[in-house]
Formats: sequence, C-alpha cells, structure tokens
Amino acid sequence: MIGLLWLYFLLGWSAVAGPEHAVYVSVVEFKQTTGQEAELAVKVFADDLEDAIYHASGERYDLRGGECAGRAVTAYLQDHLQIKVNGSPVTYTFVSCEHNDMSVWYTFSCQVPAAWQTVQIRADYLMELFPTQTNVVSIAASGSKKMLRLSRAAPDARLEL
Repeated sequence: MIGLLWLYFLLGWSAVAGPEHAVYVSVVEFKQTTGQEAELAVKVFADDLEDAIYHASGERYDLRGGECAGRAVTAYLQDHLQIKVNGSPVTYTFVSCEHNDMSVWYTFSCQVPAAWQTVQIRADYLMELFPTQTNVVSIAASGSKKMLRLSRAAPDARLEL
C-alpha cells in the first residue's frame, strides 16, 4: 500500500487525481541533515491546504496560483503536525515552497538533538476536512529510515530508532 502511494507522488499526482481529486493523501519527510539540524518537507494538494487554512483562520490564500503563504501554512501545520525527538518538541521554521502542478512541497528547518532514540509524530492536518485523509511519513536519522501511514483513526505514532 505504501509503495503504491509513493508511486502516486513520484508521478506528481496528476495521473491519479483530476481537477476534483478523490484521493486525500500527503507526504511528510523528516530527516536529520547534520548533527542538530533536520529538514521537514510536506507535500500536499494545494486546494486542500487552501481549504484547511481558510477553515482554521478565515483567511484565503491562492496556493494553486503560486502563492506560498509561509506564515499561514506554518501556523496551520504547527497546530496539526507535531514532532518530538527523544521526548522534546521540535519547532520548525519555514524555508521555501515549490509548486508542482496541483501540489506544493513546503520545506522547513528544525533544530533537533544530535542522537535520536525515539521520534513521536502527530500528523492530523487536513483530517478535520477530509475523513479519508492519509499522511504518509518518512523518518530518516541515525542511519535508519522508517515509514508510517497515519490516518484519522490513528494520527499518532512513536518510533524507536
């Protein structure tokens, strides 16, 4: 199942979803880059994220039209995407966004402990609007890579690395 979802993302989602897509899935990549730094990347359908931000804040952004809305996206995700490394909350800072057809990759920088023993993640973003939303998570650190599939029924996970 996860392999099939990754195929959707590699194809850019365009072959999987039409203008009114019926697939509610996103990707989270959380990887240690050097020592106490990590990169968090989130790929979502732009229209879904527009709707979620509007639902949460009452503000409209044109993510499909090329707008990044870094502050609004960061504020929304900080409420719906929480990560802890070794029990300590991870804060993240907006770095960039890249528009791809109907989706957007958001990249954030994070400060983390140098050695990771455990990672806890809660990724319930978009689930308040889309009950079938699935968030596929890839975590890479300390020479280990793990993948998770989070859903409305199970939006949390804890990994030992």
